[in-house]
Order: sequence, then C-alpha cells, then structure tokens
Amino acid sequence: MLTTKRKPLVTKKLSEIVADELESMIRRDEIKEGEYLPSERELMDFFGVGRPSIREALSVLRHKGLIKYNKGEKASVCRPSAEMIINSLSGIVTDFLSTPEGVSDFERLRIFFETHLVRYAAKHATEKDLEKLEKILDIHHNSLRTPDAYAQYDIEFHKILADIPQNKILKTLHSALSEWLISAKPLEKNKMTYENNKKTHTQHIEIFQAIANHDAEKAELLMENHLKHRIKL
Repeated sequence: MLTTKRKPLVTKKLSEIVADELESMIRRDEIKEGEYLPSERELMDFFGVGRPSIREALSVLRHKGLIKYNKGEKASVCRPSAEMIINSLSGIVTDFLSTPEGVSDFERLRIFFETHLVRYAAKHATEKDLEKLEKILDIHHNSLRTPDAYAQYDIEFHKILADIPQNKILKTLHSALSEWLISAKPLEKNKMTYENNKKTHTQHIEIFQAIANHDAEKAELLMENHLKHRIKL
C-alpha cells in the first residue's frame, strides 16, 4: 500500500527526446562535423514522430550551435563558435542593459576587461601590433572634426588591443561588449566635439606610449582614466 507521497513523474516531450538522441549521435561522431542530417521526412520515419517535433528538436540543436541550416536546406553538423556563444547571450544582455544599474555594471565590466587587455598589450605587443596602433592613431588625428569617422577609429583602437592576445573568445567578447554598451548608451554626436575628440585622442596616444615602453602599470592606469572619462561624456 502506498503511504509516502511522491513527486509526480516528469515525462519529456517528443521533441526533447529527439534532440537528446541527435545530440548524442553528434557527440559520438556518428554524424560528423560537416555532414548533413537526414531530411525531415527521414527523421520523422526514424523516430516515429511528427514534423513539429522534428523541427522543434532541430531548433534546439541549432540554438546550441551543433547544427546549421537555412530555410529549405538540410541541416549540417557544426561546432559552436565563439560568435554563437556570445550571440546566445544577446537577448539576456539587452534586458539587463535596460536599467541604469545594468548599464553601470557593464561599464565597470568593460573597465575591468580593457585594463587587463592593455596590461597584457604592454607586456606582449609585437612590433607589428605597435605599428597597427600607431597607424590608427594617425588616422584618428585626421578625423577629429568628423564625429562618425572618429567614432569608428576610436573603436578600432580598442579592437586592436583585443586582437593582441590572439584569443577568439576574448576578441568576440570584446566586440560584443562594445556593441552592447553602444546600443544601450550611444554617445550623442553633440558631445563628440573637436575638443572632446582631441582629449580622447591624446589619451589614446598616452596609452600607446605606455604600451610601447612596456609600462604595464602606467598603461593600466591610463586606460582606466580614459574609460571613466568616456563614461562621463
């Protein structure tokens, strides 16, 4: 006789069972990277389920970055990329950045992130890296009176710093972080005056000189002050 109340049994949806089985097949290399999955009709016959369950299962695998496909095409197996990982966070980040507290948290995250990047650059930048930074600074100088152009080259300076560690995830995360903050808190053109642009340009030059001199402490401090200045604009 039953005397202890048990939790109700949880059953999986058919689409979840299909998704789990296909994921296992992919991870066991039964379907290898670059190979096509069977057609929807073949998958329906194989699993004994309807088209909605197959499509929902494929959507789950696509979201995980395990398959890719366009409308009307067969799905092929792939591996999650850094871009897929970061893009999967975009919806959550957008909600997070909808509040002043969220924006503030991300601004502090950017300061933490970029001060470490510039510290790394000061220790490891090659002559080629320094040449790229110096070249973009020359272009900076010629675009101080053109807000749109200056904004683009400003971003490029920081992007080069993110390239120096040669880490795809760091590079992608830096790019996403910049885009998220720009979307949440765009810098108004009326604040991108010649005087403000010249000040940030001077700060970039100082940061570059610290990197070229391999002075990690100074480069970190200059970057922190630079980003705090940008937040106030």
